Formats: sequence, C-alpha cells, structure tokens
Amino acid sequence: MNIAVLIKQVPVSNDVSVDPETHALVRASSEGMINPSDLNAIEAALVLKEQTGGKVVVFTMGPPDAEKSLRDAMALGCDESCLITDRVFGGADTIATAKVLAEGIKKYGTFDLIMGGALSADGATGQVGAMVAEYLDIPHVTEIQAVSYDESEPDKVTILKKFQGLDLTIKAALPALVSVNFGANEPRLATLRTKRAAKSKPLATYTNAEMGMDPEEIGLKGSPTIVTDSFEPESDRKAEFLTGTPKELAEKLKELIETEKGKE
Repeated sequence: MNIAVLIKQVPVSNDVSVDPETHALVRASSEGMINPSDLNAIEAALVLKEQTGGKVVVFTMGPPDAEKSLRDAMALGCDESCLITDRVFGGADTIATAKVLAEGIKKYGTFDLIMGGALSADGATGQVGAMVAEYLDIPHVTEIQAVSYDESEPDKVTILKKFQGLDLTIKAALPALVSVNFGANEPRLATLRTKRAAKSKPLATYTNAEMGMDPEEIGLKGSPTIVTDSFEPESDRKAEFLTGTPKELAEKLKELIETEKGKE
C-alpha cells in the first residue's frame, strides 16, 4: 500500500509574528515542528506500511525551512517526502492550501490512502483534509481513531471513529483520505541512526514552475476567506492562589464568588 501523509509545520511556541498587511502568520519567524496530530497520522501510516509493504511519502506546503519537518518525518520511518514551496502559495486559506496539496499529490504519483492530522495546533479548522479529498474526488472520513486493512478486502480500509460517545466502524473504498485524531496512538521516536538515514532519503521540491497553477487561483489571491484584522485582546483578569484547610478554602471561594457577583 502506497500512502501519502500530509503534515504541517507549526510554530514551537506562541511567540510568532503576524504580517501587518495580510494578517497571516509569518512562519519563517519562529522555529517549527511537526503538527502534533500529524505525528499520529504518520504512526498509523507506518503501521499499515509494515503490514502491507509499499511506501509512505510525506507532503507539506510551506516555506523552505519546512524541509526540517519533512526530514523529521523521514527519521520516523517515512520513505520519501515532498516540499511544496513558492511565494505565490503564501497567505493561502484552507481552500487554496487544499487545492495546492491535491495538485502536488497528483503530480507526485498514485496513492492508495492519504492521511493527515485531524486538527492543526495553530489553526484547528480541521478543513484541509476533507477539502483535499474533494479536489481528488475520493471518499474521506475525518477525526478517526484507527484505520486497519484486511487482505481479504484489498479495495477497502476499515476505520474506527468515535462520535458522540459511540464507536463507529466505517468501511471506505480505496483510494480514500482519513484524518487522524491527536492521541489516537503512540507515535514512535526517531533514533540517531534513523535521523542520519533521513538526511539521504529522497526529498522532492515543487515550486509553481513545476506545478503550473494559475496564480490567481492559489495563495492569497485564490483565497475566498480573508482576515481583515488581528489583535491581542486586552484582559484585566488575574489569578489568585488560595491556601488553607478545605473549610477555609470553601469560605474564601464563597467570599470571592460573592464579591464578583457584586461587581455585575
């Protein structure tokens, strides 16, 4: 089974800058890491690869330094990677991002399954995976807990999805796309040996010269959603630490609650 995994490089911390004109995050301004739930998608993909053979190719769209996250993914066991990077892709919303990722996947090759994290740590829209599936015209199941493959049904995967307290078992025809929840499994760790091996694994780079997409339909120009302003909200709230016996704490909490009610 050949599997594509979509990952996103997200800031390590909240200390990031915002472009004053586009109001988009300046991703090159801070250190990046693989989005946490994407690590769960990578782990699920590697388990399937170990069962079925084939290869795992990891894709990302981002600035040139997103190569670091691709190398990190290959250190975990992914076989190849593809960096989609060009200034014309910058400022993209989820629709424009999905359009480029789908085109990059089609250009790279044919895949039985496409996987990705359910939510990103910096945006948490949960939209890109489903949109990529729509552009590729394949079925998709979002926010899943597990995916398995049975050789007796070579054209399907079985998916476990938790929904409103229920465990749902869903079968999807291949090719398909699934997005994996954060914490769905225990991602493996890279070793010094695998980190060294990752440096020589294949990494393709696609710019729009290779992709050939209309600049009016991608990036900021091709994004139907636009951020008109961004700001850090002001707050005068402060934490207050209480000490004492359970009885004393209960009395103090009661006093605080009554004081706050009196302000309303």
